[in-house]
Amino acid sequence: MIFVLGILAVVIAYLSGSIPVGYLVARAYGVDVTASGSGRIGGTNVLRAAGVTAAGLTVMGDVFKGLLPVYFAKQLLPIFALLLNNGVAQDNMVALFVALTMPAAVLGHNHSIFLGFKGGVGAGTAIGALGGASFPSALLSAACALVALAVSRYASILSTTVAITGIIFFVIFAALGYIPFIYVLGPVLVAAIIINALRPNYARIRAGTERRVGGKKTENITKI
Repeated sequence: MIFVLGILAVVIAYLSGSIPVGYLVARAYGVDVTASGSGRIGGTNVLRAAGVTAAGLTVMGDVFKGLLPVYFAKQLLPIFALLLNNGVAQDNMVALFVALTMPAAVLGHNHSIFLGFKGGVGAGTAIGALGGASFPSALLSAACALVALAVSRYASILSTTVAITGIIFFVIFAALGYIPFIYVLGPVLVAAIIINALRPNYARIRAGTERRVGGKKTENITKI
């Protein structure tokens, strides 16, 4: 039974991640973000298409849609495991499903079922998802990502930093005994999803055509 509940937690995480916050926020500002700029629904494209306030709301929403399903899976699955197994814990299985909710939420953001399986890169949702399992790890990863953004002004570098440092800090906290080591699977899969989504950005960086955050405003903004 805990296996079924674990699968359900992963599905819920995917559906939560699929909520197209950036698309909905941009629509409220009269912009179709999927037809503007990069076509992605993350904070960077919303910033260029609809402005700072819309981008801020998008980032907040993206973080929380990743944080909540992972946090509740972490809190509730162990309780259900004890209740359904007459007080016998299934720590490894529970930890595995908690780990899987992290990439599920990011996958939902990047391939939203509500947008024809299109979406964004997933850095904001990743920070939230990692925070649901290990808040200190996510906080440190976010701090490193902001420093990387300040230095490079590339949103893609910020996202890459989230992907890499997420793994590093989870390994550190797992080694220190604060979280189960199997949790590390979460940021590893999250990193794979983010880096795969960033392949076009890496190509543009190599070509010298990648836009920096704060650069010239997107011209092809589609109003609705």
